Amino acid sequence: MTGKVLPLGLPLAIGFVAQLAISFTDAALVTRLGARELAGVTLALSVFSMTMLFGLGIVTAATPKLAAAHRSRDTGAVRTWYVQGAWLAVLVGLLGTAVLWQTRDILTLLGQSPSSARIAQRYNTGAAVGLPFFLLYVNARGLLTGVGRPKPVTWVMLAAVPVNLGLGCLLTFGAGPVPGLGVFGAGLASTLVRALVVVAVTAVLLGGGFRELALRGARLVPRPAMLLDLARVGVWIGARILLGEGFLPVLAFFVARFGADATTAHAIGLRLESLVVVFALGFSGAATTVAAWARADGDWRALRDLRSSLLLIGLVYSLGLSAVILASSGFTGRVVFGLHEPKAEGMLHKLVFLVVAYFVVDTLITMSMGYLVGLSDTRLPTLVVAAGYWVVGLGTGVLLSELTPLDFYGLWLGVITGGCVIAVFVFARTGQHIASLANSTTEEAPE
Repeated sequence: MTGKVLPLGLPLAIGFVAQLAISFTDAALVTRLGARELAGVTLALSVFSMTMLFGLGIVTAATPKLAAAHRSRDTGAVRTWYVQGAWLAVLVGLLGTAVLWQTRDILTLLGQSPSSARIAQRYNTGAAVGLPFFLLYVNARGLLTGVGRPKPVTWVMLAAVPVNLGLGCLLTFGAGPVPGLGVFGAGLASTLVRALVVVAVTAVLLGGGFRELALRGARLVPRPAMLLDLARVGVWIGARILLGEGFLPVLAFFVARFGADATTAHAIGLRLESLVVVFALGFSGAATTVAAWARADGDWRALRDLRSSLLLIGLVYSLGLSAVILASSGFTGRVVFGLHEPKAEGMLHKLVFLVVAYFVVDTLITMSMGYLVGLSDTRLPTLVVAAGYWVVGLGTGVLLSELTPLDFYGLWLGVITGGCVIAVFVFARTGQHIASLANSTTEEAPE
């Protein structure tokens, strides 16, 4: 089973890293405009990321449908689900664009300064229209993953990184007769690049390499019942992603009570964890496809082997990278993140042990959640994530930080505790699915 997961997961993981690099490129370009602009664009990217992640979750609901249809050799169903996923991407993307056009009001309501909110609005005014294009890319990636051939979208996304850099430089700073547009130009560049990505991926899908899907003959008609089916499952996926991804940033408000040095250490720990766990998202996508294939085949052994493979890959990746992070924590703090305050550096040195512990747990959760998405099991996992992080994790963290000498480290211990609760649930839940499929297969077998 590992032989199935790795060829699917590695290209997807590389694609996620490339996708993250586009946002980092925008931030790096804006740094040259000044500290105020960087602060504003950082806020803009936060709003954009939350909106994007929710939309990504909704559109991801099409992936198991596409994978199951492909496994059943029903190319008509593949085309239909792909078209409905595209319609969903456009509809959700347009709603998200409307939200992003209100970035200034959202940030002002959250207590950010008017000047930073205005800068954030300028960036997202340029970037907002790129959201529907991004979600169309997500739908196409789901199709290629579902048919077991994700490499083309990875190559397209890798090519998009230098294109975004060049176009971003041109539109942000200008060149010759072309005037620079500042932060609006950086956002506009990302929109244009995402549109180019969709054009490139569409060309790949309509080319000779995927002739068997006959996408040229697809009927571009929305089917409300199918759209509602996807939305019903996808909203829970989007909510689960927001609840999980948003927890650590919100925790910063509780960490702030322990001083600026603790806040700095927490911010670096948060950035470090988000950078290293993104690779696991690729294997989460692979797990979605393989789980959908196994259910379509009625193969409970494949589901069992998939769980074992995810556990093995997750532990090898997270423990190996954790050892590297621990060995290079001093270099990472001083050189990569520019940390020079002795007290904050000492706090980070202690915190990094908790960061890697959470990284191991979070990696296993991320991969296994993809497994459950492949089985369209989304509602209960979302509720458990909400309870695990926001009730158990936050509650335990606050108690440990207030009632023990652990200070802000207690908050991270609470996060790890909540993560462990979720990880245990996911392991048990996947076991239930394996047993259920095994029982149904046994009952259907001829005597």
